[in-house]
Amino acid sequence: MKLSKRDMILLAVIGAIAVLGGAYWFVVKPAKAELSAQKDELVVIQGETAGLRDTLSRLEATATGEGARVAERLRLAKAIPDSVETPGVVVQLQRLADRANVELTSIKTNTFTDYGAIRGTEFEVRVSGRFFDVDDFLYRLHRQVSVDERDRPVIGGRLFATTSVDLTLSQADTTGGGADDGDMVIGTVKVVAFSSVPGGVASSAAVAPGTPVAATTTTGGATPAPGTTTNEPTTAPAGGAQATATPSSGGTQ
Repeated sequence: MKLSKRDMILLAVIGAIAVLGGAYWFVVKPAKAELSAQKDELVVIQGETAGLRDTLSRLEATATGEGARVAERLRLAKAIPDSVETPGVVVQLQRLADRANVELTSIKTNTFTDYGAIRGTEFEVRVSGRFFDVDDFLYRLHRQVSVDERDRPVIGGRLFATTSVDLTLSQADTTGGGADDGDMVIGTVKVVAFSSVPGGVASSAAVAPGTPVAATTTTGGATPAPGTTTNEPTTAPAGGAQATATPSSGGTQ
């Protein structure tokens, strides 16, 4: 049977359609399914990546914040250390005296008082020198810790609080005329050095009056070796630091 030209065209068209259908069914459709699955997997991976990036950012922020907090604690510990550190107090007072050109003749400890988690230990300091040099010593003592224009603490050393100042003219100047820049004075200054309460628990009361506390004394302006102590008790109010300055004769209060 001889096929007509029309039949041959129909068979060719049918064959082409069969080839295209088979190619779509066995090639294109599986490829589309695989592509869709890969897209879904990519979405999942992108979600996991975003979660990991967020976790990493939070960990980096936490590490940076912890480092900043540790640095701030170390900086504040310079002003308020964990313990009284009497040798360190002596060294800083001697350094301030040297810079102010006055002679540090003695340092004695009195009582301590706890204010919550902060302990204030009172020291009685005696210095001698010209009036304005002693005044400079008191200024430097006050400026150990200050506040800048943004109310941020500027820490140069221990935090001291001056509670009383008693100035008297030295014996060599008692017969002189009026006060001038060359007048020699002897100053007795009571200062409180602050530190953390050991163990973080405040005592219920201050040391009783007359109870000896480890004291460090220096004479002649020389700094004593750390650990040099004397047990010279001084009578001071148990409630803490003395707040009233004692007027002196011939000197400046």
